[in-house]
This record gives sequence, structure tokens and C-alpha cells, in this order.
Amino acid sequence: KMELSPVKFFRSVVEETIAARKSGQRRGDYLDLLLDARAGHEDISAPYSLTSTHSQDATARDSPTVEHHTVIKETPSSTDKVSLTQLLTDKSIVAQCVLFLIAGYDTTASALAFSSFLLAKYPIHQLHLREEVQQMIEEHGDITYQGILEAKFLDACIMETLRLYPPGTFGERLCTKTYKLPGTEVTLHPGDLVTIPFWSLHHDPRYWQHPDEFQPDRFLPENKAKITGFTHMPFGIGPRNCIAMRFALMEAKVALAKLVIASELRLARGHKKLKLTSSPFPLKADGGVNLVVIPLPAGKQS
Repeated sequence: KMELSPVKFFRSVVEETIAARKSGQRRGDYLDLLLDARAGHEDISAPYSLTSTHSQDATARDSPTVEHHTVIKETPSSTDKVSLTQLLTDKSIVAQCVLFLIAGYDTTASALAFSSFLLAKYPIHQLHLREEVQQMIEEHGDITYQGILEAKFLDACIMETLRLYPPGTFGERLCTKTYKLPGTEVTLHPGDLVTIPFWSLHHDPRYWQHPDEFQPDRFLPENKAKITGFTHMPFGIGPRNCIAMRFALMEAKVALAKLVIASELRLARGHKKLKLTSSPFPLKADGGVNLVVIPLPAGKQS
């Protein structure tokens, strides 16, 4: 198989780093955690047992990151200690490192690009946000953690951006027990993969008035109760939602606050509509987002 150059780059970097770590060099980072786990230093105790390839579904068998074709299934009657050695191959460690970078960088970059575009397209909301950030600075002396928590319109702008342009357009969950969907004849069985269409839910007119319009007010505290549950899931939902959700939101809010207080955002000529790439994750604008960024003089941001 021919690998794309970015994949080859990451594979070589990670493999070279793994080789260097085998000499005893440690940095206490994410890669060290993965290598420790593979060495069996961090086995997990849980009510699970390992089963052979005969009971696997096609998804598990075709996975490039599971060389031993081993899956974990629940066995409520016993608690076995399962070694991660069989799961963390060199391929899976490379995949985890790439995912760590993509999930931590591309998604936030995507949210910032789309929010900047929307604020440029709707200058009234940009002005409102700038005034809120200016008030934050006057009260706290700077863009602070507490100030970000209190900035309700900033939060609303980010959440509405994530509704219109979620970083991931769908999510997946693996069925673990037989379940009949209420009001239907559809029955899910263990091993079935369920796809949740985040994009469709976020743009469904049954749940959102004027779903294609940027209306941050939907997410202000007084309006949040009107939002139908499970119709806004930019980070997934439940115990397996995005583990970095709070950090990602704080990171995006700080960056956007600094951007709008220091500059005015305008659409580039002829750039009123976005064309999206076909990749479902992370969602991106085809050709990028083209904006005119005009620096604001210090002290005149408001």
C-alpha cells in the first residue's frame, strides 16, 4: 500500500522516538504512557475477558491497529486483569499519537476558523462580542479564566459555531446488549455499530428555527432550556464524549476573545459562502477561510 506523505512522516517520527526511548530516555509525556502501558506497567482491572477472532465483527477484524485480533467483552461474573500489551502495537501507538495531535489541534483550529468567518459575516454579533470582551478586561484587568467563565455571549458564539460547523459530522457507538428502539421494529444486537448524525441533528428545522442562520442568542442562559436534549452534540455525549471538551472550549474562547479585541474581521471580497471539504473529520472549509483582518488601535477596541 502507498502511504500518504503525512502518514509516512508521523510514522517515521514516532518510530524513531520509540527507538530512542528504548535506550532509557524518558520525558514523562503521552508516548511514555503508551509505552509503559504496552510494557504491562499499567494493566487494567475490569470485568472484561478476551475473546478470539471467531467472535469478532468485521470492524475489529479489519482494524489496522489490533494485530492480535483480540476484542474485549463483558463478563459480569468475573474480573480478569487484561494486559494492554496485546492491543498497543507499534501501529496503534503511531495511530494514537496522530489522533492526539489531530484531536487537540485541528478541531480547535476548525472552530476558530468558522467562528471568525461567522463573526465577519454578522458584524453586529462581532461588535457585541467585542464589547463583552472589553468589559471583561475593564473588570478583571485582562482576559482571565474567571472572565471567560462569565462571558456568556462568547460562550454562545462558540456553541452556535459548533452547531453550524461541528468538528465531527457524526459519532459512533458500539451496541453491547440487545435493545429495541421504542416505537420501531428496529432491534440492535451486540456488535452493531450505531452512527449518530451530528450534522443532521444540528441542522434539523424540527429542533432549530432558521437552522442555517448564525444566532448565538440560542445559547444564552435564558434560552438554553428551550434546546431539545441530544440535538446539540459537537463533543459527543455520555461517558465517552470528548475527554478534552472543557480544555478545547477554554482554548477556543481565549483565542477568539484575543482576536476580536485586537482586530476587526471582515469577509474577503466574494467570500460570503463556504464550500466544505468532503472529509467528515475534522470539518474544514475547502480552500480555507479568507478574511480581511484589520488591526484595532490600542485603547480603541470598543
